[in-house]
Amino acid sequence: MGLEIIIFTLKLKMGLFYVENCIFTDLPAKNYTDKDSFDGIEYTINLKNKNFFFRLPYYAPTWNKEIEFFIESKWLFKSLLINNNWFDNQEAIITIEALELLLKTKSYPKTPKQKLDNLFLSLMQLQEYDGSKIIVYEKLLRDEIWINLYFKNIDECNFYFQTLNNQGYIEGEYHPVNNIISKFNVTFNGQNYAISIQEQGENSKKCFIAMSFNKSLSETRMAIKNALSNTGFEEIIIDEKDIDSDKTINDEIIASLKSCKFCIADFTLQSKGVYFESGFALGQNKKVIYTCQEDDFENAHFDIKPLQHIIYKTPEDLEKALIHKINAWIK
Repeated sequence: MGLEIIIFTLKLKMGLFYVENCIFTDLPAKNYTDKDSFDGIEYTINLKNKNFFFRLPYYAPTWNKEIEFFIESKWLFKSLLINNNWFDNQEAIITIEALELLLKTKSYPKTPKQKLDNLFLSLMQLQEYDGSKIIVYEKLLRDEIWINLYFKNIDECNFYFQTLNNQGYIEGEYHPVNNIISKFNVTFNGQNYAISIQEQGENSKKCFIAMSFNKSLSETRMAIKNALSNTGFEEIIIDEKDIDSDKTINDEIIASLKSCKFCIADFTLQSKGVYFESGFALGQNKKVIYTCQEDDFENAHFDIKPLQHIIYKTPEDLEKALIHKINAWIK
């Protein structure tokens, strides 16, 4: 794509820079023009009847001249926003480095199988009962549900509908003019397939807890368990599992990390195993919630200190913070 596709207009008003279109989505921007506001770029956009706020340095409109992924990832930025999968701190200044880290660390369907499974499980939620007919034509055209499902456009979404139909997981009917899926029902094989993928990885209800096994952290362990139970997740703690005799502990750790939806890594006492397990989870595109007791955080390795942590004084503080984080970031 050429640079002429997107032309950002940078203007100066009341001492503030502003843009006419959002740098990330190309949607119309409503700029903040308060003279006491941030000396850079601040604006909101409306995406599917939701407002989103952006704060950027004044030179942000030049980024598209340097980094191609701003143009290529416009669809992805929209999907991340509408799924509340954007930056945790909505008022933070968005930099190039922050954007690169965002795309590396955020969890979203990346492979064809992940896209297919994400679509299928979303469709399952539309069933009134097993085998019921589901009408989706208007949702595709009017509500643009492909944005919510991390597809680039309606054609890519329709391709995965056809794949589900060809694999026998749904029985679909297509519009005679544009060949877009109009209605479908989930087959018996599809119902069974849904059960199998709901027990795996991103679709599972399990969380791997990486933490020191030191008995002094028993209350911390219980706080994490309580937070997971409160938010509807099951914990996986390796020293509490019955490991098959033909498996090593390392085998079980890796298998458990692959099967979980996300990981909670508590770095209190700086266990080397926590560094490995949280790093492996991140390498598997799992979300990782980092935690540490306040009086031990200064001992953390410099590699993890820049990452956003829940720093807590008491197990009670940790439990409350985790419930909030999981509800906001994982669900």
